Amino acid sequence: MDASFTSHVDECKKKVQEAVERGLRKVGATIAGYAADLAPYDTGLLRNSITFAISGEAPEKTEYKAEHGTGKGFYRGTADQEPDNQKAVLIGTNVQYAPYQELGAPNAHVPPSPFLRPAVENHRAEINKIMEEELKKA
Repeated sequence: MDASFTSHVDECKKKVQEAVERGLRKVGATIAGYAADLAPYDTGLLRNSITFAISGEAPEKTEYKAEHGTGKGFYRGTADQEPDNQKAVLIGTNVQYAPYQELGAPNAHVPPSPFLRPAVENHRAEINKIMEEELKKA
């Protein structure tokens, strides 16, 4: 009796990697939207600057501006690659005062008004569901 076997390991790995990237993009867009909704609003610069990037890639949004006033900005480069070449989604902003909004400024007595951490922490179940749905498609 002759038997032959065909390996589909590479094909399976590729489908899983594609599903992970699709999931990360959906998670990034979803959480960036929640963060923007939670961001303190004055001119709209901070809110409009929140974006996401998949590790090793350029941010989804490359330019932004304030809705009121003259503030504007842009992103250059790519998101840092994660250790062991694992893909990750990075969500944030490069607006200079964003850390003070998120964490507060103790010396200036500015209370924190977090928008990034709650966007993730309050939606963990949704993040898990997005990733699970994409992996089921693989």
